[in-house]
Amino acid sequence: MTVKNDTVALVFAGLVLLLWSTVATAFKIALRYWTAFELLFLASAVSFIALSVLMLIRRKFPDLKTLPRNDLKKLILAGILNPLIYYLILFKAYELLPAQYAQAINFTWPLVLSLAAMLLRQEAFRYLRIAALCISFGGAVILVLGGKQVPGGINPGGVLLAFSSTLFWVFYWMISKTVRSDALISLWIPFGISTLILGLTAILFFRPESFSLPGIAAAVYVGLFEMSITFLLWLNALRLSSSTALISNFIYAVPFLSLVFIRHVLKEAVQPATVIGLLLILGGILLQMLIRNKKTGTP
Repeated sequence: MTVKNDTVALVFAGLVLLLWSTVATAFKIALRYWTAFELLFLASAVSFIALSVLMLIRRKFPDLKTLPRNDLKKLILAGILNPLIYYLILFKAYELLPAQYAQAINFTWPLVLSLAAMLLRQEAFRYLRIAALCISFGGAVILVLGGKQVPGGINPGGVLLAFSSTLFWVFYWMISKTVRSDALISLWIPFGISTLILGLTAILFFRPESFSLPGIAAAVYVGLFEMSITFLLWLNALRLSSSTALISNFIYAVPFLSLVFIRHVLKEAVQPATVIGLLLILGGILLQMLIRNKKTGTP
């Protein structure tokens, strides 16, 4: 049984908030040196190595022998969805869009998850929830239309890719939440599958001449602090906290804090439509949470 420690949980959640707020900026910097495919291959490999070290330290490798076959199948499929397809699409979206738009559009994944849950009849259709979804999607529309203020506008293909990435994340989420195996193992197997496929493909598409120290550093940062270590910190924060809801709400501050790094590191001028769109997206998500909690009696 896990002993609850709210102080440690809040420290972990604070670190996650800080690190995940830097990744949109890190993506854009890394993509100055690598293509979307190259960045994904390197970041996935770094993540797999880091997770393998943790598997060794925690003596998890023997547990693979007792992994249920059904969980193994789900984790292999999960690895194809994420990190392989999801991040390949997301990195390509970041190649084509300013960071503030790519990260804000990607933040609509909770809306897509809610809509998918209702369409698949996992949750009931309710007028208030539909209204909340409309508020959030209205924020996404304002966000995209605000791209007209950017010199040259924003790339429609990049917008489509950023939105489509949320679909693959939702598919991954729906599969992974049914897996009952250890959290570390549930990350290690998908990253192993992804790294294997990407490694075989890299024979054809990786450019050795693109190697540089700044590029390697950026890819390592993305691999550690977006894909692997930070996600484990997040899972530990949720496990240690006596209030999962409190810790979960930290995630909603990420896109706003991310704008600070985008503005001061990437020197992107943050558009008013970006802030308004994010506020509406977040408002709709929080309204859905209130409706769901009122229905279930959750505080």
